[in-house]
Amino acid sequence: MTLVVGPTSRLPFLIRWLVLLTLVSITVGLLGGCFLRSLSWVTKEFQANPIWIYTLPVGGVLSVWLYQRWGGQSAQGVRLLVAEIKTPTTPLPVMMAPLIFCTTLVSHLGGASVGREGTALQLGGGVADQFSRFFNLSSKERQTLLLCGVSAGFSAVFGAPIAAAVFAVEFVKVRHYLTFLCCLLTSFAGNYIGKHWVGAVHWDYKVHFLLGAEFTWGGLASVVMIGAVAGLVARLYLKGVQWPGQLLKNYPNPYYRILLASFIFGIWIIPGKLYDFTGLGLPIIDAAFCQVMPLGVWILKFSLTVICVGLGFRGGEVTPLFFVGATLGSALCTFLPLPLVICTGLGFVAVFAGVGNVPLSCAVLAAEAFHPGLLGYALLACYLSALIAGRHGLYDQEIKP
Repeated sequence: MTLVVGPTSRLPFLIRWLVLLTLVSITVGLLGGCFLRSLSWVTKEFQANPIWIYTLPVGGVLSVWLYQRWGGQSAQGVRLLVAEIKTPTTPLPVMMAPLIFCTTLVSHLGGASVGREGTALQLGGGVADQFSRFFNLSSKERQTLLLCGVSAGFSAVFGAPIAAAVFAVEFVKVRHYLTFLCCLLTSFAGNYIGKHWVGAVHWDYKVHFLLGAEFTWGGLASVVMIGAVAGLVARLYLKGVQWPGQLLKNYPNPYYRILLASFIFGIWIIPGKLYDFTGLGLPIIDAAFCQVMPLGVWILKFSLTVICVGLGFRGGEVTPLFFVGATLGSALCTFLPLPLVICTGLGFVAVFAGVGNVPLSCAVLAAEAFHPGLLGYALLACYLSALIAGRHGLYDQEIKP
């Protein structure tokens, strides 16, 4: 996005972008808020009636059919969005936003271990890009518009506007101060609209962080360990989520894969009634801040997410990875001198920092969602995790379920 304009063209340029930012903020904020409320209802319905897990194969088949019938390029999901941001060519499909909205809810109604970040990004970017059809935008301006949609969607769904704006420019490695400013504006506006116009409710973990972390040599050594272990887990996830597709490369039929994922998921969850490991897993994330978690907790959620995401369920993986990170950090607290809440909070952000190769976004999220005093430790843990996980993160990969 370039602001090199003459005196006569400056005013139309500013008016055009004021209109665009307003449209994106309102539209994406409303849709993001509606999605979050719908997801909350679906999750509560599943928790009240776990028998919905038996509908998971039907929901999976329905999702595949919807994308094959109406999806077109939308089936590429976040990969298409990233490609279009990096090299803007044609507007994103109109069906991208409604399809990911509906299929994510279907996945969660059956209890699939998927997240909501994929929905937030596609909803925000897909909706924002439709406005480019009515304005004569350059490729740089369209890139900025897409990133504004991403930041508004991420903020409306996760409730962390500063982290959302940083994420929007970090996950595709776009560094321009004016683009970031526009993302920041739509991020705050989208979050406000989702909260106050729609009544969306976000997580609140600040209650656990009444005091900031004190910097000590022992504390720094502990953070290095958390970051290193988180990086290894992130690296394992990036490899692992490719594994189901590679194992079934001779069986490319998406219906076969989604049914297999439903079957494997069901035989893990149903016999032991492990329903807290379904969906986002928010109850166990909350518990991880209050009690030390066994090592097996994060391993089970990790495995369930690899199966569901790797074989085609829609929604994303960020919140399940927050689950993995939080319970991993909680388990590591047994061996470290840091307080439980700090270990849990650092693990919460560090695993996804490595998986997504977005360490700055995750460090800002730690400061914004938990406590500003955690920023220093979070920067160290997140950057170390990203370094160990590798330079190619989730959004650089081609995952074909």
